[in-house]
Amino acid sequence: MIPVVIHAELPPYMNDVPEVIRAFSPHIQESPEGVPLRIELSETDAALSWRVLLDGTVDAGRIALPDERLLAKRLAKRAVKNAVYRVLSSACGVSLPYGSLTGVRPTKLFYDLNGSDSYRIQQLIEQFYVSPARAELIGNVVKNQRGYYLPSDDKLDLFVNIPICPTRCKYCSFISTEYHRVKRLVPLYVEAVGEEIGQIASLAKESGKTLNGIYVGGGTPTSLNAAELEAILKPLSHFGVEFTVEAGRPDSVTEEKLKALKDLNVTRISVNPQTLHDRTLQRIGRGHTTADFYRAYEGAAKYGFDINTDLIAGLPGESFEDFRYSLDTVLSLRPENVTVHTLSIKRGAIFKEEGQEKRVDGAVRAMADYAIDTLCGSGYLPYYMYRQKNMADNLENVGYCLPDKQCRYNIDYMEESNTVLSAGAGAVSKFVSVADNRIERRSNAKGFEEYLRRAGKI
Repeated sequence: MIPVVIHAELPPYMNDVPEVIRAFSPHIQESPEGVPLRIELSETDAALSWRVLLDGTVDAGRIALPDERLLAKRLAKRAVKNAVYRVLSSACGVSLPYGSLTGVRPTKLFYDLNGSDSYRIQQLIEQFYVSPARAELIGNVVKNQRGYYLPSDDKLDLFVNIPICPTRCKYCSFISTEYHRVKRLVPLYVEAVGEEIGQIASLAKESGKTLNGIYVGGGTPTSLNAAELEAILKPLSHFGVEFTVEAGRPDSVTEEKLKALKDLNVTRISVNPQTLHDRTLQRIGRGHTTADFYRAYEGAAKYGFDINTDLIAGLPGESFEDFRYSLDTVLSLRPENVTVHTLSIKRGAIFKEEGQEKRVDGAVRAMADYAIDTLCGSGYLPYYMYRQKNMADNLENVGYCLPDKQCRYNIDYMEESNTVLSAGAGAVSKFVSVADNRIERRSNAKGFEEYLRRAGKI
């Protein structure tokens, strides 16, 4: 570990440059007594010069900037991020799988680059130091979005947030609450969110835009009983589009709820084991067993839903063999979608409070690499991806599907290709203007009770 103290005066538009530095943790750690890392910039309208210095390593350079200011800022920021990456990679003796890339959406840069797919993959490797394997993964995700990634001001999606779970998982940082804590308020939430759904459904119809998909997430929507689910979802049951409901906690899935979802024309649900080892499930606070997963999965399959299953690589105490068993067993069920997450130690999660640190020993990368090879070798297509802070081995989350089983909403939301209207506590609507290259976000109250208060229910 290299202790460093950071000296940098960066313009506001370079606010994500420090994310490159943070990506190298725990190889480096900020310390008042550390070695100075200096970032020195000199910028005019026509050019940017930089010097990045750390313990005798210097990266200096200059680039000409175009007249168009947004483009100039983008190029300047990329140059500085690359310089910081080169210095830290040299000092720490490590290369990160996504090089100097920061942010949630690595596919966004791929779409911004010009040229053939193979040329853009090469640009990721040469210009941004992305590893060949991850550059190819990004390219394959984009390839498998074709026919689904269709940016448009004439389309939209609907999202409903039900931030309630049976128990709180230790890795979770979502603003959600446990059912037993808010049981007395659930009828009021059902009423409030139902009214808001009616408003956004009307807005969707009046807009004249084409509805692409509906997604009901959380939390765990199936924490509610069948009658409560029906009351919330009925206004959305007549659109005849892709309709997804998260039923991620197998212990929340019952025959009565599955039948209600089918009667409401839901087309796709998630049933998420995360791991198929009971000892790990207990360790991470899942509150269900592998037997619960098989029971819920069998019930969902009986009703003919497209099913997604989530797995997490890098859970505490799990070895490569543990992860491989979970993945191979899930694949034997042949779900339509499989999402492989890399464990992220998130602010607000119990793991963070317990002092868990992100792993960077390469063990989790071996799990993720196995998932890529095995899923692609089994006929699954990587079709959406995103990244988060503090991910083990600085990796990614990837959604895979069988051919023609892409979830439209997942692509629309992750690639921000059209407007998403949202309802519920903590929900965020995104108003996308493709023509103006602009996104406006509007957020609902995050807290469960605050949402009800603003809705006039308490």
